[in-house]
Amino acid sequence: MRNHRAVFRWALVAFVAAASLALQWAPGHPAALGGLEHLTRDPIHRMLASGEPETRVVVIDLDEASIAAVGPWPWSRARIADLLEALVGPYAARAVGVDIVFPSPADAGGDARIAALSDFAPVVLAQALDFVDRSPPMASGEPVFDAPHLEAGGLQAARATGYMANHAGLARARCVGNIGLQPDGDGLVRRVPLLASWHGMAAPLLPVAMLACPLQRGTAVNALQHLGANETADGQWEVPFSRRWQAYTIIPASTILDGTAPAELVRGRWVLVGSSALGLNDRAATPVAGSVFGVMVHAAAMTGLLDRLEGEAPPLPFDGRWIAAFWTVATLALGAWALGRYKAWWLVPAMAAAVATWLALAAWLVLHRATFSASAPLLAYMLMLLVVSVELWMTQREQGQLLRSFANYVAPSVLKQMLEQGLDNPMVPQHREITVISADMQDYTGLTNRSSLQEAAQLTREFLQCLTDPVLRYGGTLDKYTGDGLVAFWGAPLPTEDHADQALQAAQAMLANVRVWNEERVRLGRQPARVRVGVEAGSVLVGDLGTRFRRTYTAVGDCINTASKLQAVAKTLSCDLVVGPVAARLAGRSGLVRVAQLQLPGHNEASVLWSFPSLSSSLPQPVAQQPVAAGSG
Repeated sequence: MRNHRAVFRWALVAFVAAASLALQWAPGHPAALGGLEHLTRDPIHRMLASGEPETRVVVIDLDEASIAAVGPWPWSRARIADLLEALVGPYAARAVGVDIVFPSPADAGGDARIAALSDFAPVVLAQALDFVDRSPPMASGEPVFDAPHLEAGGLQAARATGYMANHAGLARARCVGNIGLQPDGDGLVRRVPLLASWHGMAAPLLPVAMLACPLQRGTAVNALQHLGANETADGQWEVPFSRRWQAYTIIPASTILDGTAPAELVRGRWVLVGSSALGLNDRAATPVAGSVFGVMVHAAAMTGLLDRLEGEAPPLPFDGRWIAAFWTVATLALGAWALGRYKAWWLVPAMAAAVATWLALAAWLVLHRATFSASAPLLAYMLMLLVVSVELWMTQREQGQLLRSFANYVAPSVLKQMLEQGLDNPMVPQHREITVISADMQDYTGLTNRSSLQEAAQLTREFLQCLTDPVLRYGGTLDKYTGDGLVAFWGAPLPTEDHADQALQAAQAMLANVRVWNEERVRLGRQPARVRVGVEAGSVLVGDLGTRFRRTYTAVGDCINTASKLQAVAKTLSCDLVVGPVAARLAGRSGLVRVAQLQLPGHNEASVLWSFPSLSSSLPQPVAQQPVAAGSG
């Protein structure tokens, strides 16, 4: 039965492992696990986000203070041109990404200046691609799609459904980046489309366009190619969010316009222009912060790309999913092995330790930008709890069967110990070393013939109770009642090293019980009954040796027959307890004295027989000194 349970357990664990591995390589990863994946990764991102200042990226903020100082939004295109010219001129920014779309013309002079900056200066304009299916699709302005060198690098593009672009006067800009994002189902932005396609044409994300702009000599190409196909399997790239928002330098736009901002904060850096003003309604939610102004998502993406480009966050040389798969299979296999050897409830703290260790390993994988599912192993552990529940149910069912099988054989204390040790199917026949007691009443026929039916029944019950109590008290197994006696043994089903000592203690208690019982019978004017007890040890076959008609747990062996012969010999001796040579040797002959040496029926040699001198008779003392008639037992 236990073997069947083990096969079933391993089959369940194999199914759980297979399901976890399938989810690890599921298409559309990591969205395949939905909220559980986000629930796992988001805290890891928050924990790993560094507060170390980001000295490569600067954000120019069109904040409330700047709008109050310069004038209400929208500003004139001339004013925006002033801002951009100051950034690429006196402030010497390396490149400027403008997180603002100009869908219609405004003041012609300002538009012309912005167009000139986008043509001759490191200024990257923006357009917002849409990724939501709408009817009709969004289409505003004149989009710019030109990223053949990025597509040639093997970077997969996310499919766009529409666009909101700049007006035609800005459509000749050399570098234009997409600022349209696709939040997850819970509204948080975790991934960005590094490359988006619309009707077969491609456009890079704003930070990618800044890196890939011809004026930067194509510095983005190597960085993007090193991302690998797994990191952008569906055209989306998981933003590392390696910095807290406080790590970024944010400069009010008004201080750039009036020249009060320190030049060293901008010189040689990648600059993103965006707005935190509530009236501009440019907000985004991320795993690191509940709500930030939208340009900060591009700042985080720029940081991640620069880390990759500069070798600060080199990818692992192998697929992170293999590490997750190995960890899952190894821990599940260890759990299945432990379930077969330890209590099922131990798996709960062990599983908690496995979860904690996995989260630490997942954090290391995230730190190394590995592609993997953080939640697939956690889902496997949840399913493993179901396996534990099934294991507990099967264990309880087996224990119930064990209770029903052995409740009539062994003492409750022994049965409890059997359940605690979880013995492998004790009903299966096996060879064991045991000590046997065979006990019956001398002259049972004569005593019952002189009694009424009710008195005979009472005599039998009371006598057997005197014999049974010591068997249960000293952890013995009741083999059977023989009418006026019983057969019991020690050493099975629960193996014990001191089975001979336990049996001898029970035999002495039997004589003491019968003597006290006889004293009461004599006091009531009834005839006492003598008990004869034989004790011997040896090797037997023990287990369920019954038939399909009736199951019975019993033992078969020479020592069973020898114990019966010893109790029969007791009627010819002056002692009621006779111990065979093997049982006496195992007990160390402690307190035993030699009472006879004779050849038992069926034995080729004489055997030395032993007993306890202090227990010469089970009869009351005055009666014990009188001769007792030897009747049929």
